[in-house]
Amino acid sequence: MAYDLPSLARRLERAQALQNERFNQAAGGRSLAVGGGFAHFRGEGHPLNQALGLIGPVAEPELEAVEAFLGAPTVLELSPGADPSLWILLARRGYRLQQFQQLWIRALAGAALPPPHAVRVAGPGEASLFNRVVCAGFLARDDWRGLEPPFEVPLEVVDAWGFLAFVDGEPAGGGMLGIVEGVALLSGDGVMPRFRGRGLQKALIDARLAFARERGCDLACASTAPGTASQRSFEARGFRAAYPKVEMARD
Repeated sequence: MAYDLPSLARRLERAQALQNERFNQAAGGRSLAVGGGFAHFRGEGHPLNQALGLIGPVAEPELEAVEAFLGAPTVLELSPGADPSLWILLARRGYRLQQFQQLWIRALAGAALPPPHAVRVAGPGEASLFNRVVCAGFLARDDWRGLEPPFEVPLEVVDAWGFLAFVDGEPAGGGMLGIVEGVALLSGDGVMPRFRGRGLQKALIDARLAFARERGCDLACASTAPGTASQRSFEARGFRAAYPKVEMARD
């Protein structure tokens, strides 16, 4: 599987930026277009306040506008497809490296996928259940009941679906799927600790890939922190490293 990196980065960064814009609008957030992508603001101190999809040139006045829009810290999620002039600008304005991510990809056209097991799309009225189950997985909690997530992902978003995994009829984990221009974006995977080690994350991946392929997607992508169990699950399902990403922040 060979790709031209600049073209791949433009396609994937655009897909991620547009999906995040859909969720941001559905959650009542505000947006500022910049560099071919968006800065998203959900409220003071919200963990999803950031700019992403910056694959075009960004002039210093535009970056100053993003900093005023997002407040402190100003977080930019950047790929190797970012315009080279941006790195010089970030150094001059005192940005620091905050976090690494790795983007993973898998071709879908003609791929033979294992059948999904004990996984289904979250239905109408299950947004609260979905968010609590996934949050319990992220927080390493064994019970989602009574849990209040710091924020909730809306499920009433165009071309986006929440998936739930079950063990003996009990909710055990979940993950999101978004589709943008033929790209399947897998995100937000979480499995509660007492259900781990049973292949549930792999089943969630399989179900979303099959769902996306049925809807004409030719490429799937996901982001993970380096060296995590999530990375190993995606690699086990045929994903390969596309390129690293960094979060740059200014306090």
